[in-house]
Amino acid sequence: MKTERPYWPERRPSEAGCRIVVRGFADRGSLYEDRDDIVVLTDGWVDGPAAAVLRGGINACAVLDVLESAGVTQLRVLHLEEKLPQLEDIFLSSVVARAHDMFDNVNINWRREATVIDLVKAVGADHGMLFFGAPLADSEVMPFYNAIKEVYQGSVTIVRGPFTDLEFAAGDEIYRWVRERTYDAGDFSLPAVMRGGKSKQGQKVAIILPSLNEERTVGQVIETALEVKAAGLADEVILVDSASTDNTVAVAKSYGIPVYLHPEIAPELGSYRGKGEAMFKSAFVTDADILAWVDTDIESITPRFFYGLLGPILTHPDIRYVKGYFTRPVRVEASGLELGGGRVTEILARPWFNTYMPLLSGYIQPLAGTVAIYREDLLKMRIPANYGVEVAMLIQEVQAAGLWSTCQVNLGEVIHRSKDVAGLSEMAFQILQVLGEFAGGSGRRENLLRRVYSSQGHFEIGSKRFATIWREYGKS
Repeated sequence: MKTERPYWPERRPSEAGCRIVVRGFADRGSLYEDRDDIVVLTDGWVDGPAAAVLRGGINACAVLDVLESAGVTQLRVLHLEEKLPQLEDIFLSSVVARAHDMFDNVNINWRREATVIDLVKAVGADHGMLFFGAPLADSEVMPFYNAIKEVYQGSVTIVRGPFTDLEFAAGDEIYRWVRERTYDAGDFSLPAVMRGGKSKQGQKVAIILPSLNEERTVGQVIETALEVKAAGLADEVILVDSASTDNTVAVAKSYGIPVYLHPEIAPELGSYRGKGEAMFKSAFVTDADILAWVDTDIESITPRFFYGLLGPILTHPDIRYVKGYFTRPVRVEASGLELGGGRVTEILARPWFNTYMPLLSGYIQPLAGTVAIYREDLLKMRIPANYGVEVAMLIQEVQAAGLWSTCQVNLGEVIHRSKDVAGLSEMAFQILQVLGEFAGGSGRRENLLRRVYSSQGHFEIGSKRFATIWREYGKS
């Protein structure tokens, strides 16, 4: 005698037009029944947070159909990284691209647990329901279900798709780039491999440290850079200072490295204030083939910042531009460490890229200033003297050499000073001016930032002008 069907919300036909058949595990029948339908085996619907643990393919597509038909609008997908690239391609095309078309809000989380059961142990407490694609064989269903229930108390749903073959496309280029061009610094931690890549390419490498009033942290950054140089991964460590008024220059000179004041470099070209100006002038003090910049205000600097930044460009000849990204706790003096950082990225840069240049929407921290680039590519670029140099270089590299000439690398955790809201506003304004240069269109762009404040019935009007100066090599 058949048991009562578990509770399931009213549903629409699946996106694929298949009938959805819902059964309980006690009355599951065979996976090979109802071959043209989507078969759902479930403990029952539970209101609250849910997630789909998916690999890709027909059954994963069926899970998406089931969730969509049940009226779900916010989807969380958990995916164990595949060892075979072609399986990742199937996941990207059958799940990632499709999910973004079907649901209003999608979060896809790549995981590195050893097994699905380990994954369920790690995330199960956060979800009332977990959805899975069915195993290949009917005899595997109940052992799989029982193994999950040993470590998870919520509702389990296993979905089998219709018996049909699908042709899987290569998938969205942005998602493929994110998967294949996102690295971890640890991927490049074998000294012999790194030195071998550098030797094979025959490229001279310069580590350049831009500075402005960083006496407290600059010494540790220089020591770490010299350690990486001693390991054979760089030929030069150079500091380019922007007229610091503290002891930054003296500290740097005590390490015996070349130290330059950027206003004194190529004085015939004039001089402007700003990090972009320091990066522009850097090319005049070294003949290195590869230039890598690392900020000198990083309190938590480790060698991985350098070998992670240099690794891709030394071991992958087709990569010409590397952008570092990191976890960024913000130091708040009154309360210690708090989560934060990347605020201008999330509020300004990411929405802008998704609106105007979606090809660049896969960069985790497009404003990060830790970058490496081939000299010959840099010399073809226009460089803004102040904020915005990082996005300007990124945009121009992709425009000139294509998305796949670039990559991003997780360098670990960065602890450094954070700007207040007014400072972030000024930074965002300058970055927006730079982005506007690449957005097309005509018309004069205002360079005056006006601020109107109100407090207790009084108001104040202030303004500050930010001129965007563009530098080009070979031009004064």
